[in-house]
Amino acid sequence: MVSPSIAPKSIPFPNQWVGAAEVLLTATFTWSILAMSFALDFDSTSLILSLAFALVFGIALLIIRTHAFRVLGLVPPAMTLAFGSYLAGLLGTTGVWTSLGSVVGNSIIATASIKYLIRANWPVNPKEPYWYWKRPRLDRWIDYSLFPIVYGHLWLSLLVPDSRPYRESYFRVELSFAISCFLFVYAWIRLFRPFFEVCVEAVVARNYRVTSAGPGATGLPQHGPLIIIANHACWWDPLFLAKVLPRPVTPMMTSLFYDKWYLKPLMKYVFGTIRVEDARVRREAPEIQEAIRAIDDGKCLVLFPESFLRRKEEVPLRRFGRGVWEILKARPETPVVCCWIEGAWGSYSSYWNGPPTKNKVKERRRPISIGMAAPITVPAEKLQYHLATRIYLMNEVSAARTHLGLPALPPFELPAKDDEPAPEQSV
Repeated sequence: MVSPSIAPKSIPFPNQWVGAAEVLLTATFTWSILAMSFALDFDSTSLILSLAFALVFGIALLIIRTHAFRVLGLVPPAMTLAFGSYLAGLLGTTGVWTSLGSVVGNSIIATASIKYLIRANWPVNPKEPYWYWKRPRLDRWIDYSLFPIVYGHLWLSLLVPDSRPYRESYFRVELSFAISCFLFVYAWIRLFRPFFEVCVEAVVARNYRVTSAGPGATGLPQHGPLIIIANHACWWDPLFLAKVLPRPVTPMMTSLFYDKWYLKPLMKYVFGTIRVEDARVRREAPEIQEAIRAIDDGKCLVLFPESFLRRKEEVPLRRFGRGVWEILKARPETPVVCCWIEGAWGSYSSYWNGPPTKNKVKERRRPISIGMAAPITVPAEKLQYHLATRIYLMNEVSAARTHLGLPALPPFELPAKDDEPAPEQSV
């Protein structure tokens, strides 16, 4: 029986039209910054040259990143460049390089902001505007933080360009410097996560070539609660999923890794990772309530229901634990996207031919493919019993293989327990 699919919460993104709007807006920003920084005369030659540069610059930056959230990682280093140029101007070091630093820095900030504000706010329903007060807290705070970062610094450049003596500025130098320092620090604190993700993604891209296919690859909700589940074959599976998901994720991590001194600050304060105690038998599972709170906050929860890395070639998917059922039982309307990660088994961080990193050769651009099904809601009759829910989701994850051109695994059957009826098979 094929599982029912809910209507996608987002619509396919029309890159050709919105991309054109992004380029034009970015070109306008870049051209205005050029005019301010170099005091261009508005003759035909300078107008054509500046517009051409702005257009090429806008296109180049916009095609570097397509991730609606991670593109914000370009803002902190760009703010550093713009702030450095501004500080050099205050100290009396003016010239082409100072102006160029201001142009490039402010242009990158504008580009990242335009890209995020357009793509992350693409309407959930084409007939219903998605206003700010209807959106999750995370996106709202990011948007509000971008306004003082981008427009505040942009107006500082307007009011204190390199071509105008600072004694004639509309702002006192001390005040403008204090505001610029605040924006510089605020950008790094508020947008450190996307910056860190950009750096990690660059490292991952050196060794892995991650691609995705299936209806979930283009039609995932940009906002609101969402659960991503997948098979688990190597350490880097969460990074592979984060690469193709168009929004920030909230992962669940075993205490074996979470408690490492160099990871815990990042997991706790930057990514909001949910800690899962590494124990075979437990009477309490506080991570379930944390996961439910994340769903209530409209976050994208990523979990691996096997709770165990793949160990054997002949066992591609292990029995799912009860945790995913407990989360869905508490929030049954939450959309679930089932994924299959192919290529992770046999990689440097898998248990193929020995423990991770042992008896293996480091990869260089190893292909990783992720099949992503359309968002579904688990039927109510399945959610009545944890065993039926686990079988249902195991078969849905198996069916996600078909989006990669692979056959689905044989239908899973678990023995019925005394307190449950025998569940039906579903693929």
